[in-house]
Amino acid sequence: MCVLDPDPVAASEARRFVADTFQRWHLTDDLDTVALLTSELVTNGVLHARTPLEVGLTSDDRGLLVEVHDSDPRPPTPRGHRINLLADIDEVLLAVGPAGAIGAGRGLLLVEALADEWGVEMVEDGKAVWFRLSHN
Repeated sequence: MCVLDPDPVAASEARRFVADTFQRWHLTDDLDTVALLTSELVTNGVLHARTPLEVGLTSDDRGLLVEVHDSDPRPPTPRGHRINLLADIDEVLLAVGPAGAIGAGRGLLLVEALADEWGVEMVEDGKAVWFRLSHN
């Protein structure tokens, strides 16, 4: 388990935690994918939940499970696919919010595309967003 403050360095700390855990467990497969997806979930927590985050990794016969827990009771909301990138660029140039960059808001789409499973578990003190990669 890794506990992170909701600040901009949290994503890099989460990637380091994943790499250190993989090294301890003598794993090499899927390190880049797990680090990327963990980083995306942590970044979402920093931008939207703004509470301390707990990152946990579990390996079992079903695969590798990563959970990112925050204390915000709101479920995550994936954004849709960009249809008109040029219009989006114009919109971004006019108003850029904390998650308003062109590439922002697509973390859950990456999770959906690269993980074998993912979901959200609502808990008493917030939520855990998780993903699983099956063993190869």
